[in-house]
Amino acid sequence: MIMQDALKQLIKDEIAPLFKAKGFKKKGNNFAKMFSDFAWTVNIQSSKWNTKEEVEFTFNTGIFTDKIFGPYYQTEPPKFPTEIHSVLRFHISELKNEPHTWYRIDLSSDLDEVKREVRSDIQKVIFPYFEKFQTINEVMQEMKREDEQDLYGSNHFLTILYKAYGYNKEAQERINKAYAESEFDSQKEYAKELANYLGLLIE
Repeated sequence: MIMQDALKQLIKDEIAPLFKAKGFKKKGNNFAKMFSDFAWTVNIQSSKWNTKEEVEFTFNTGIFTDKIFGPYYQTEPPKFPTEIHSVLRFHISELKNEPHTWYRIDLSSDLDEVKREVRSDIQKVIFPYFEKFQTINEVMQEMKREDEQDLYGSNHFLTILYKAYGYNKEAQERINKAYAESEFDSQKEYAKELANYLGLLIE
């Protein structure tokens, strides 16, 4: 049996039904559950080293918001929310506080055991993590917490969301801080451009 086929079957028979039962839509190896202001997103990532005899795969999670596309990506948001364009992006291993979490299927694998592990991680790790985010305010609070611990990605995403949802004072404070802490002229220039786009002033 070609292991890529075994992975496709595992996604079809085990993984997709779990996500669909929770209200997620599927496109390729991406899943998304849409809310009014954001979406929970999951990507099944296959290892680039996969062969016919062995495949490895893992899960990446994110919170998608279309509000960052105009100001940050300067493009229209995709019709289907994806993890790669999300905020609060975390690998399953980060959610489990483990160094590396990859699931392996090879000729000697116990497929039932792989299925059990995958089901358990989806139901006991991924879903409970997402359940923390029922409103956009909860998303922004988590982004702020991650930012304060230097765990967060772009320091402009939260600024954009603050402005989009009427937290003008917080947005202004963040853009000033980002500008003041910029090490390079290009970063300062971008902060100015973003401030102008958002109707903020660099002070």
